[in-house]
Amino acid sequence: MKLTVITNETGELVALVHAHLSEHDRERSYKDGPHATLRPLPGQKFHEIELPAGSEKLAPHEIRRMALEHSRRSK
Repeated sequence: MKLTVITNETGELVALVHAHLSEHDRERSYKDGPHATLRPLPGQKFHEIELPAGSEKLAPHEIRRMALEHSRRSK
């Protein structure tokens, strides 16, 4: 599962999207739908991570927990 995550200065979750936003404009299938993006504020970090297969079946709070763990490792 591809996720885009923004964390603040202390590593707390600010935003999470179920896609890699950098791929949005490169993928033809996205062209017809609405377009949105995330912009980190000063001091925030932008992460694109991939969770293991099967993660989409987890509860939302577990996905957030795993996303934070992965984003902390990607610093």
